[in-house]
Amino acid sequence: MAKEKESFWARLFDTSQPTTREEKVLQYIAYRLGEGAYLEDVLKEDYVRRNASPGEIEEICRNPRLVQSVREKMEKAFGSGELDPSHR
Repeated sequence: MAKEKESFWARLFDTSQPTTREEKVLQYIAYRLGEGAYLEDVLKEDYVRRNASPGEIEEICRNPRLVQSVREKMEKAFGSGELDPSHR
């Protein structure tokens, strides 16, 4: 019974789970960053501003999945050599 109550209260007050709208914005931001856009610019784009409040954007930026996505893109860029100045 205590576990059920804990689960109920955890779900009720847990704000770390993104809503469907926040999830879509997170995916959009990750996609745009993958294209090479700057985070600051992406956060100012109409799609992001229309679909997420400033507080939600802050939560999205703290989401570990966004950090992981950016990390993967950086690994790919470093691994491919495209960031190597001697290859330009």
